[in-house]
Amino acid sequence: MLFMLHGCLILLFISGSLAGLNLLSAVANLTSRPLEGITKNNKDFIQIAIENGYNAEKHEVITDDGYILTVYRIPPGSKCTKKTPMLLVHGLLLSAECFVDSGPNAPGFVLAQECYDVWFGNVRGNYHSRRHVTLDPDRDLEFWKFSVDEMGLFDIPAMIDYVLDATNAEKLNYIGHSQGGGSFFMMNSEKPEYADKISLFIGLAPATRQYYTKSVIDRLVANTINSLQATLEASGVWEVASRGLPIQGALEALGRVPLLADTLGNVGLSTVDSPHPGSITSETFRRMFEHVPAGTSIQNLAKYGQAMNELKFLKFNYGSEENLKVYGVSEPPEYDLGKTTMPVVIFHGKSDHIVDTRDMDWVVSQLPNVLEYVTMADPLWNHFDMAFSQYWKKQLYTTMEKYLKKYDNITLIEHR
Repeated sequence: MLFMLHGCLILLFISGSLAGLNLLSAVANLTSRPLEGITKNNKDFIQIAIENGYNAEKHEVITDDGYILTVYRIPPGSKCTKKTPMLLVHGLLLSAECFVDSGPNAPGFVLAQECYDVWFGNVRGNYHSRRHVTLDPDRDLEFWKFSVDEMGLFDIPAMIDYVLDATNAEKLNYIGHSQGGGSFFMMNSEKPEYADKISLFIGLAPATRQYYTKSVIDRLVANTINSLQATLEASGVWEVASRGLPIQGALEALGRVPLLADTLGNVGLSTVDSPHPGSITSETFRRMFEHVPAGTSIQNLAKYGQAMNELKFLKFNYGSEENLKVYGVSEPPEYDLGKTTMPVVIFHGKSDHIVDTRDMDWVVSQLPNVLEYVTMADPLWNHFDMAFSQYWKKQLYTTMEKYLKKYDNITLIEHR
């Protein structure tokens, strides 16, 4: 979830410990303006797709509140039979590239190999979707006044509608990793009519409440930013972990050496999640260093700090006075997981230190139509394996495939 943010913090703490570097100064370093050109040699989604033998397209989606989102597509080959389109949405501080970074057996390519029309979303605030029809992200705090709540209310519905319109389909299958799953639940709670547009939801460790999160670093970072949100924003710090920060450039350079990439990647993941040696390759780590972190708002990280201190799945807590203005009540309302009525399959790893088993069990108990709750057979399977593991196809897709085939009931809308 916060892989590169944590990695950066760790390096900052180590390098600055003698000078008394503290958490607030570390956050300031992570939220400074990106350096121009530092990522100019990095390959983007389309270049990676072409490198792996696939055509790819770039699309622009505008939300009802004016955010301009970039959505990528790998269309089915000319010899493919039409299937239900797929929409994949990434986790916190990630981007669409997370589904293709691990090479030929990456989730996006596995689905493309199976002739699915695969779409890849980028939520507001990451480097692909850092635009608005009127607001300037470099000048307007209002651009950054969002959390995962707004992603669920605006971004996910906008992307779903766009994909259905572009493919002339009545329904799509949705795959959400971590934040991409949590925002989907939020959408269903706020806009239950969207359940009719989804054939199947597949959650890869979807993040809702995170009361039992084991990661000490996750808790430290999210809780600290939650407590400092007003101070940071008043100081002009609105964005966090932007792509192109100096620390990312250093990691990219080190990551070009395979042994160093493997070491840096495994140390970073072991610090924030649980270790799973060999699951993510050094080449995948190198790609991750090019695309992670993808950026988000201070308010979004504050929301995760709140989620780690609640046993319910709640909306953003603005404080009693502001909650009254926004919600009409002094406490933030609870999202209704019971409104996620379409067929659901959930995957979870025993060694996931971001979305703990107890939190995942609770979510599943609230959902009305769970076809299967899959605990990964590999006891070391962690949170990041859900997107980046070299074993994704063998260990996860083999189970997923039977449900995708069962719910591949493509219906086209005539003369839309």
